[in-house]
Amino acid sequence: MTHLFSPRWVRTALLVAAGLMAFTQTSAQDYPTRGIRWVVPFPAGGGTDSVTRLVTTKMAESLRQPMVVDNKPGASTVIGNDLVAKAAPDGHTLLVNIPLLLQSSALLSKLPYDPLRDLVPVTTLVSAPLWLAVSTARVPGTTLAEFVDQAKRAATPLEFASFGNGSTPHLYGFRLTEASGVNLTHVPYKGGAPAVLALMTGEIAMMFSDYVTLQPHLASGKVKIIAVTGQRRSRLTPQVPTMAELGYTGFEAVGWGGVFAPAKTPSQTVQQLAMAISAAVRDPVVSAKLSEMGYEPGGMPTAEFASQVQSDHALWTGLVRRAGARLD
Repeated sequence: MTHLFSPRWVRTALLVAAGLMAFTQTSAQDYPTRGIRWVVPFPAGGGTDSVTRLVTTKMAESLRQPMVVDNKPGASTVIGNDLVAKAAPDGHTLLVNIPLLLQSSALLSKLPYDPLRDLVPVTTLVSAPLWLAVSTARVPGTTLAEFVDQAKRAATPLEFASFGNGSTPHLYGFRLTEASGVNLTHVPYKGGAPAVLALMTGEIAMMFSDYVTLQPHLASGKVKIIAVTGQRRSRLTPQVPTMAELGYTGFEAVGWGGVFAPAKTPSQTVQQLAMAISAAVRDPVVSAKLSEMGYEPGGMPTAEFASQVQSDHALWTGLVRRAGARLD
C-alpha cells in the first residue's frame, strides 16, 4: 500500500491544489461571463429605476457585457427581492433596493426570504437624506422649534403626510412625535406627487420628503424646508440645519439605493462588483447627473455598507413596531 504521505501522493495533491487555484482565479478574473440582470422592484421611470439605468449604462462600457434592467414591481418589493434571493449566487443577478427592503421585515407578517440572511450587500449607488418641509399656508413659523410649539398649542393635531403607510416619511414623522412629545396625525398618500400637492395647498401641515420632490415647489413660497435628516448638512441646502443640530436624535439614517447579491455569492465577485459600481458612480458625467437628480453618488465600501444595513434594519424595524405600521 502506498504510504499516505509518499512523494507521489504529495506531488498529486499539489497538482490538484494548483489546478483548483488556477480554476478559481480564472473564474474570478473572467467575471462577468455574460450579461448582468439588475432586478429593480419598482416601476420603470421612478428614481431607483433611473439611477440604475444611468449607472449600469456606464458599467456596460467597462465590463464589456450587457446590463439588463428588469423591473419587477409589486408586493412592497417582495416579488423582486425574492427573485434575487433565490437566484444563482454567481453575480449575474442583482437587486437594487432602498431601505424598504429592511422595513418590510416588520411591515409584513411573513416573507419568503430573510433580507439579512439571503442577500449580501455589495455597495450603494446613491444616498440621500430627507428634508422636513412645512406648508406656509398652515405653519407661519420658519424653524422646527416654532413648528413644534405650534403643534403643542394646536386645538387639534396637525397633520403630516407620507408616501404610504410604513414608508420612511411615515416612520420619521412618527419619530418626530416621539422625540418632541407632540401629537401629529399621519395622512398617507399614494406617492410623493400627491403628498407634496397636499402640502402646497395646506391640506396637511408637514412632511418629510426627498429633495427632488420638494425642489420644484420651493420658489412658489408655499413650501418651506426647515430641517434635514442625516449626520451632516446637505450640500444641496447648506443653510438648512440637521435634526441633530436642533436637538432631535434618531434621524441620522439616510436613504440609499443599494445593490445586493444572492447569499453565497463569492466574496471576490462581490468585491469586483463593488469596484465596478464605485468607478461608475464616480465617473464625472455620471456623478454630475446623479447630483442633478438630488442624490449623493454612492460607492460605499462593502464592509461599511454591510454594517449600515445591519444598523438600519434595527432602526427601521424598531420604528415600524413602535408606530404600529402594517402592510398586511
